[in-house]
Amino acid sequence: MSDAASAPRACDLLVKGGVLLTLDGADRIIADGAVAIDEGRIVDLGDCGAVAPRWLPARTLDARERLVMPGLVNVHNHTPLMITRGMIEDLGFAPMFTAGIPQGHRLSEMEAAALSRLGVYEMLRTGSTTIVDFYRYPEALAQAHAELGTRAVIAGRIHDADPEALTQKRYDYSAAAGAQSVAENVALVERWQGHDNGRIRCDFAPHAPDTCSDGLLREVTDLVARHGGNVHTHVCQSPIEVAQTRNRSGRSPVEVLDAAGLLNERLIAAHCIHVTAGDEAALGHARATVAYTPIGNAKTGRIAPVASIARHGARIALCTDTFSGDMFEAMRWAVAMQRIRGETEGLSARAAIRWATQGGAAALGLGDEIGSLAIGKKADLVLLDLSEPTFAPVIDGFGALVWSGNGNNVRTVVVDGRIIMEDGHLTRADGPELVREAQKVAESLWARHNVAPVRQAGRLAASA
Repeated sequence: MSDAASAPRACDLLVKGGVLLTLDGADRIIADGAVAIDEGRIVDLGDCGAVAPRWLPARTLDARERLVMPGLVNVHNHTPLMITRGMIEDLGFAPMFTAGIPQGHRLSEMEAAALSRLGVYEMLRTGSTTIVDFYRYPEALAQAHAELGTRAVIAGRIHDADPEALTQKRYDYSAAAGAQSVAENVALVERWQGHDNGRIRCDFAPHAPDTCSDGLLREVTDLVARHGGNVHTHVCQSPIEVAQTRNRSGRSPVEVLDAAGLLNERLIAAHCIHVTAGDEAALGHARATVAYTPIGNAKTGRIAPVASIARHGARIALCTDTFSGDMFEAMRWAVAMQRIRGETEGLSARAAIRWATQGGAAALGLGDEIGSLAIGKKADLVLLDLSEPTFAPVIDGFGALVWSGNGNNVRTVVVDGRIIMEDGHLTRADGPELVREAQKVAESLWARHNVAPVRQAGRLAASA
């Protein structure tokens, strides 16, 4: 071999000395591993002693005492709904059906942006590198993800049911409202699709089969045929939703989506709690993906029959749905909730990790790009601190992650080969300032709803 052939090659980043949890086809765990990254992709990985000498990196990350794994894929979120954290959980209803709280149509774009940045920060801080995010003011969401460096799929919230009427458990449909929400989503696609070498992607998100008329759902089908991508929606989330679609058309929410042409492998359906046996079979036959939201569902006293739906052939991907951004916590709940239902077969730490990585990647059509550590894939990875007492001792890396790990173990995050969080600190924004901005917005919004926030009330009491 010539000296030129054996000479080290240049690369952008070398992550060396860590325990690599590859999630490749063989589920390899490399005890003393290294990952070489160049132009946003993994160009080499394996034993550190073999990989490191082959490269001359512009930057090296010391991964000793770190577990290195693929970034998590969080497939269903609404970051501006951070405004309801700690306020909605005891009410038992989805925010859109709850009176007396700041709804999307009551936020300004500036307020939505501040709350979105907080939500993105939390998910990034706890290991999510790919995030699906949709709500009102989708361009504010796209901007937040663009600024902080996450890989994101963004959509606008499409619906033609009046939000104010919904808080009274009443359905009033407006063609004008539907047209406005569609126009907002189309404008998002035209401006942001493929931003930053594809890091930001745009899809369509009809809110739910009950909050969208049949005609509006068919319009979304046409939009997806023209623009591609996934369809994100809420399905069988509440008895209210099921009753409305039955009253309107005699169909279940799943049947409504099928009639509109939306029940297929592009569909990512959140919740799927109140499904019939026929619904489960239809979701499986279509190879749709269930966005499993174990924590949010449990807070309302419900458990989705995810294991049963999966047996019919549906795909499963994990999400946090806004109110807690920690996907490690969601993994734990995901398995535990199914065991409470009496499900045991195939439910393990490895299954939960796959739902949180490869499941989401496959659902988004990104299975060849993200979800595992492999040569040629996008360099999206997270480093967790193995010295944390909440994590140690680590004997089985899969079991330790799911049953003992948490988002606070995440120390460094890399997306597209760029370090966007290092040693717990954002590299592209001031994290504490993002928290302060969101707190200020939240206090103002809740004050408009005659709720005195704890911090505000404390200050008033101190000055009395």
